[in-house]
Amino acid sequence: MLKAFLKYRKSAVNAHGIHSPFVFEFYNEVLTKSKYVDDSKILNLRKQLSKDTNLIEITDLGAGSRKSTANKRKVADLVRHAGVSRKYGRLLTQIIRHYNIDNCLEMGTSMGIGTAYLSIDAKKTVTIEGCPNTYKQATQNVQLLNLNGLSMLNAEFSEGLKQAYEIESNYGLVYIDGNHQYQATLDYFNWIIDRANNDTFLIFDDINWSEGMRQAWDEIVSSEKINVSIELFRMGIVLKRKEQTKQHFILKF
Repeated sequence: MLKAFLKYRKSAVNAHGIHSPFVFEFYNEVLTKSKYVDDSKILNLRKQLSKDTNLIEITDLGAGSRKSTANKRKVADLVRHAGVSRKYGRLLTQIIRHYNIDNCLEMGTSMGIGTAYLSIDAKKTVTIEGCPNTYKQATQNVQLLNLNGLSMLNAEFSEGLKQAYEIESNYGLVYIDGNHQYQATLDYFNWIIDRANNDTFLIFDDINWSEGMRQAWDEIVSSEKINVSIELFRMGIVLKRKEQTKQHFILKF
């Protein structure tokens, strides 16, 4: 991970190194301004959950956890290690806000922290969680925030995707944060991008989580199905943007 981070820091550029109007705007209006998102309610929930020592029996349907192989984990540990960080959570909100995105899809609800960030501005958010016990806890968590337009699905991702696209076929943002395995990640990418709009943000979390995830991300970047790819160390973002020349951007964040 440290090696990957040092490589990222060496390659990442700021606004002065961007020669795409779309990505230049993304840097200035999204990356730079994401730190101003008001997430006080989510922060309070995170603090509350970070003290929760109750154990949840986990059914891992993907690559599991790097922090623990135990099938029972504390709520506090799940929030700390599986939930999206505040920095990247506010980024998700700012993308939705700046581009006026109505409908979002999340793969990997976990404790519902990422779900909450998506739901601040989106009119409709559909989230999929494979583990029944995690799903139950996440349902309780998000109820504390009184989120609107939220549909929660307890299903394995492949089946959950089919259900999600029956609920809504036009997603402006799809956030993939689960089953961090090489082939599964590529399968999700190909399934979703074939149904995505020209301006749909397809966001992958933990692209440097493992060699397999890094390999999957590199192949996604090279895919002829997308023209714009943005790397932010932890997250990778791709869009079709057929009107643009294919280009990869590594941005400071």
